[in-house]
Formats: sequence, structure tokens, C-alpha cells
Amino acid sequence: MRLIRILILVFLVVLFDRSSAINFDNAGIVLREINKRRDRHGVPNLALDNVLSKGCQSYAWKMSKLTNFTPSDPTNKDYTESICKFKMERGALSRCVKDLYKGRKFDFLDPRAKDFTAMIWRSSVSLGYGDANINAQQGIFVVRYTPPGNVKGLYTDNVPPKKKKKGKRRKEKPKPQQTYFYPSALRRHRTLGHVP
Repeated sequence: MRLIRILILVFLVVLFDRSSAINFDNAGIVLREINKRRDRHGVPNLALDNVLSKGCQSYAWKMSKLTNFTPSDPTNKDYTESICKFKMERGALSRCVKDLYKGRKFDFLDPRAKDFTAMIWRSSVSLGYGDANINAQQGIFVVRYTPPGNVKGLYTDNVPPKKKKKGKRRKEKPKPQQTYFYPSALRRHRTLGHVP
């Protein structure tokens, strides 16, 4: 009987502690990929926020049990959220961030751009990350940014265009030199049978 109580207690501790089991390796990958894209737009890097990550982790576990993935609260004033479902394979997290970044092709007011604008939002300084397995082949991650982005009327100040690459300047092709014949040389040229 005492053994059963101990096992139940251990189970409850593990279950309770599960909410803080953030995968920091995956969080690091996603943070690096997002910061790489933020750098392209000249905005400061984000820092990983552990408190925000705990909320992301809890929501990712909740989402992994559902079939419809919806943002936790679209009207939330504390953070902006992006959710990505991915296949369990090498490079999946990087591809997910790349897919979120594809929203740059749309107008800011287009709902398909919301993940991109949240990612690039200049005034956001912290990122929370959580992930969960849906099954053996699929996973889901939740990313939250604070202070929140996607604020109406502030897009132009917070979502700058992509910086131009600093690369080697193209060398101008040298112009082909034109041959100039002086009148006496031109007559001689013609007498030899060459027609200019």
C-alpha cells in the first residue's frame, strides 16, 4: 500500500514537472533561425524567455491532442503567437521557420503575413518556445513574442524591408575599343581591299 502511494506521488510530481520540460535544443534552433531572418531586416535579436516558454510548452501539449490548430487567443495583448506543424525529420524546425517567413510576400494587412510580421516585429525582444509530438511522425511548435507585434498602425515602424546585401560591386565590363582610322589610314585601308 505504501509503495502504491509513493508511485502515485512520483507520477504526480513527474506530471506536474512536465510543464517545465522545455526542449532547449529545439528552442535554440528556432531562436537561431528566427534571429537570422530578423537580421536580414536590421532588427535586434530576440532572447529566449523561460517563463514565456512554459506557457508555449503547455499550449503545445494541449494542441498535440487536438485535430484543429488554432491560436490560443488571437486578441491576446501580452504576446503574439505563431504555430507550426512539422514532420519529424532532420531540418524540420528550420523549414517551419522558413515557412513562417514566407508571409513576407504578402501585404501586411493580409492575414497570411501575420506570422512573418510577428517574427520581424522590431519592438519584440523576447521569444517563448514549446513543442510536442502529435504522433511518431509529426510534431507541433508554439512560438510567442513579447512585447506583442502586429499592432494596427505600427507596421511601417516595426517591419522594415529586407536589407540590401553588402556584396562585391560588379565590375563594369570594359567597353570595346573602337578603332579610329585617320583619313590617310582609311584611304590606305580601302585600297588594300578592306571595307570599313
